[in-house]
Amino acid sequence: MPLPVPNLDDLGFDALVADAKSLIPLYDPEWTNYNPSDPGITLLELFAWFSEMVLYRMDQVTEESQLQFLKLLGITLAEGEELASGIHRGAQQFSQSYRAVTAADYQLLAEQGLLEISQILTKYPDLAVRTLCLINTDLENGTGVKKEAFGHVSVILILQTDNQKDLLREITEIKQSVKAYLDARKLLTTRVHVVEPDYREVQIEMVVAAKDKSIGSTVKTSIVRFLDPVSGGEEGQGWPPGRRLYASDLYHLVEGITGIDHVTRVVLESPELLPYQLFKLQELKVEVEP
Repeated sequence: MPLPVPNLDDLGFDALVADAKSLIPLYDPEWTNYNPSDPGITLLELFAWFSEMVLYRMDQVTEESQLQFLKLLGITLAEGEELASGIHRGAQQFSQSYRAVTAADYQLLAEQGLLEISQILTKYPDLAVRTLCLINTDLENGTGVKKEAFGHVSVILILQTDNQKDLLREITEIKQSVKAYLDARKLLTTRVHVVEPDYREVQIEMVVAAKDKSIGSTVKTSIVRFLDPVSGGEEGQGWPPGRRLYASDLYHLVEGITGIDHVTRVVLESPELLPYQLFKLQELKVEVEP
């Protein structure tokens, strides 16, 4: 008796083409020529044809074949586990990063390695973490700053906690732990360097016009948050490394605060940053005048 063929999807070529055409006004309203001679419609029909073939092939895969595919991924069903659960675990594997190849991989894995250090969240429950990665750069030995150091990867750990002094006492061990974690996941010929951030000091003096003189504390809080290396910046993902601070940034930030009439004056001492450097607010003065 032949195996029954499951019907995963009953969409055929015509239905796929029709669905794709119905989405064109949503993603590209300027596209109005739906004739078969249009190159875009030709590609659309080509992809619909491929999709129909893939759906047909998927319908021919038996449960036994799916189990063999899962074994190739290193997944064995537990006793009583359904096949769908195993397939779900297999699909999740593809979204998990376990090898450091790209800069994004190093940033993600460095944070994972940091948080896996024994008792670190117990000692520092408010720990805020940001990681940065520079490819072909050796910040540990001072080379690769002005010229490329091929095969070297530098990971910058930016850590913030209320107990910063105790954290700094352990920073050497923390860096070694993160480096060991990355070394186990890097490409064979890559040399990994884990370093602390390089800060450059910035000084700000500002005079704002407002009826409420107590608003000065709100202004200071907004500026400190804006320059924060972990949660600052325009997108709240931390101040971008190498990005210079301009007076126009402060005007735009402060004049958007409710209760501020306008910014009267800004005195800013902000150095230019190298691509791996961040700001550290050394001095901030805000004066409120009516």
